[in-house]
Amino acid sequence: MPVVFWFSQLKTGVTSEDYERWVREVDYHYAQQIPSLTSYRVHRAEGPCLGEDNLPYDYIEVAEITSLDDYRRDIAEHPAAAKIIAEIGSYVESVGNVWGIRIEES
Repeated sequence: MPVVFWFSQLKTGVTSEDYERWVREVDYHYAQQIPSLTSYRVHRAEGPCLGEDNLPYDYIEVAEITSLDDYRRDIAEHPAAAKIIAEIGSYVESVGNVWGIRIEES
């Protein structure tokens, strides 16, 4: 199953409380309506677990998807995705994304 990771940084002046309230009240609600998402959660990055480097992001979104093509289509066309995209930029800036395939047990 493909998994997408989005790395985000809070915009100047936005508090984690404000962003996390929006995630709970808006983002999760609309994400549930996107057909290609099978699982979606936002995680606050607290810091590195090893080493002392500063993190270049504040949040990681983890989205399990049906396929990359389905997800890209939904991001471009689905009304719920449009609602998220229209609002998320008020809170965070994307500082990267990556997708991959989970390695399952055999």
